[in-house]
Parts: sequence; structure tokens; C-alpha cells
Amino acid sequence: MANWAELPNDLIAHIAKRVKAIEDFIAFRAVCTSWQIAATTDNFDVLWPQLPLLMLGAKDDDYREFYSLSKKKVSRMFLPEARGSECFPSEGWLCTVKNDTGEMNLLHPFSHKKIQLPSRKAILTFHDLVERPNGGNRWCCIDNAVLSANPSLTSDYALMVQHARTGSCSAFWRPGDLDWTHIDVVNHAGVAALIHHKGQFYSMSYFGEIRAYEVAGPNITKPIVKTRLIVEMDQHKFNVPTVHYYLVELSGAQLLVSRFANNNYNDPNCAFHSFKFEIFELDVVKGELKEKIKTLGESSIFLGRNWASCIDSCKFTGVKPNHIYFTDDWLDDYHRDAEGGAGRDMGAYNLEDGNIESFYPGQSTSGLLTCYFVTLLLDFSLLHSVLQAGS
Repeated sequence: MANWAELPNDLIAHIAKRVKAIEDFIAFRAVCTSWQIAATTDNFDVLWPQLPLLMLGAKDDDYREFYSLSKKKVSRMFLPEARGSECFPSEGWLCTVKNDTGEMNLLHPFSHKKIQLPSRKAILTFHDLVERPNGGNRWCCIDNAVLSANPSLTSDYALMVQHARTGSCSAFWRPGDLDWTHIDVVNHAGVAALIHHKGQFYSMSYFGEIRAYEVAGPNITKPIVKTRLIVEMDQHKFNVPTVHYYLVELSGAQLLVSRFANNNYNDPNCAFHSFKFEIFELDVVKGELKEKIKTLGESSIFLGRNWASCIDSCKFTGVKPNHIYFTDDWLDDYHRDAEGGAGRDMGAYNLEDGNIESFYPGQSTSGLLTCYFVTLLLDFSLLHSVLQAGS
């Protein structure tokens, strides 16, 4: 067999440029020294879209497991910073919340870079709530955490979080802020979705209220936010436990995805079974929903806790076009305490015929809702050191 290390340098560089998946690029540089030298920023397109990975349920160790739909295999990543934490993926980073202390950070999974945030306790204190052991119950927790931009690329970003009280309240943080800035809007029905789209945050309540939030930039000393009601859809007042909403961007347009489920409290393994999805385009200017979208064409949507994304499926193997891939993210105490934990209501929904099939061959259950899709991105500023550190 030929010695791979003795391939011509220009051929190795040519091979490196054809590697598109981040996990493949990291493995590529681990082959040998000559291949490591070819694994440079010039030979990898960091802006190339990445296929979402399924982050499996947490185990009691310092590793997290990720399932690749294209490779049909599970990879382990050393991530001790996420142990004992709820994780909220956004812009290639994880917003981590320690269950026991309420400590919050932004964590980059590859570089292990951390950005310290004000604690969860600071949020609860504002509403005269007390931190409970192991995070308490879901009424004193973070439900959503979304970044406006990738912290690896810019310091001009904001992090917005939705936290549960009697309803859901909002707060945001910018680099340099010493504390959370609370937004004087309470969604008594609870917030189902949060997204950053074209310079503004948008939230969707279970009662059909869509609000826009414009956060002041870093040049404004006083951290302020402008809030306005965009859409109020009375016809979308569904039963909260059996309908979930997502906001997702497709080709510059903002979509509203409704997920319908049957509740089956007689099933000890899965209290909810998703059976249908509907998609509408949202007109934020007119404040209304456009006609129902019946096909995604070559696109596919990925839905999970805190996160929704749309990709061009023709760029990836193992992903079917016109499908909605979804994970189990029902925030229900019974479902969370189901035998073995949550994590069973997952599948790929065919928008054409309404059929649902499995995309993950095993089971990933956890007492915490930690089985969800994430998109991993290399840290631009730390890419070189990551590659030098080993795979």
C-alpha cells in the first residue's frame, strides 16, 4: 500500500479543499504531519454551510455524543464544560446553564473558549424568585437563548434569553454589560420560539403573538430595546401541550412552522407523538401570514429545542429534500419524567405525503431535554490553534 504521507503537497492541498464537513477536516489533519500542514484556513471554506448534527442525551461523563445523518455514525467530543448543564445551541456556540449553580456561559465546542455571562440567579432575583437546588423546576429556568451573530466573527452581538415565570419574560446581554437587561414584556401564554432575523429578534407565543425586539448596539451606552407587536393571530390559539411553534429563515423569508402532536398519557415511554406539520410564510411588514407553504423544494428544515434551521439538502448526503427533521423538545413535566426520560418523539416528516420515518437508529433518552440538533462551526480566530491541538 502506498504511503499516504508521501503524496505530493499540491495533491494533498487539493484534497483538503474538497473536504466540506468540519468533522472531516479535523480528522483530515490528524492523518500525519504533511496532511496537518495542508489543513489550513486557506484550504477550508469556513463559510460553507454545515449539516446539523444530532447532539445526543447527556451522560454522566465529560463527553458529548453527536450523530451525523450523512455518515450514519456517532462521534464523541470531549466537552467537560457542558457537564451538568442545559445547552442551547446558537450561531455555532452553546449557551450553557449549570443546573446546580445557575452559572451561565457562551461555549465554543471546538476551541473550548468561554464567554462568561451574568448568572441565572441574576435573572430570577429581578422577579423575586429564588434559585432552587439542581435548577428547580421549569418555571424557574431558561427556555430559549439566541445570539444575534457569531461571537467568533464580531463583538457587535447580543444574546437574548426567554425565561419562564408565570409566563415567559425576556432579557438580553451585550459584550461589556455587567448584568441582564430585562424587557418589559411578559408573554403569559409562554414563548414557543425565538429567532434573530435581519437585525431584529422575534418571539412567538403559544397564543399567536409575534413580537419584534430591536436591541441597541454597542455604541449606545444605555442598554435599551424597542419592542413592538407584529402579528396577533387569534385563529392560532391551540391547546398549548399539543402544539409547538418554530420560527425559521428560508432564503431570506421568515417561516412559521406549527407542530401538532397527540398526547398519550397511557404510554409510559412517550407522552407525545407528533403527527403533522404546517408551514406559513410570515409577512412582518403587513403583520400577517401568507398562504400555506406546501413544498420546500430541495430544502429541508431541522427543528429542535431553542433552534430551527433550513438547509439545501442537495449539498449533503443522507438528508432528504422536502422533509422536516425534528427532535423531542416538549417542555412538559410528565414527558420529562417518562420512563427513561425524554427523547423519543423524533423523526423526519415528509411534507409531500405526511409520512414520518426514523432518522436515528438508536434511542437517546435523558432526564433533561438534551437531544437536539446543533450546527458546529469552527472559530475563525482560533481555527489555527484548534487544528494544531489535535483532532
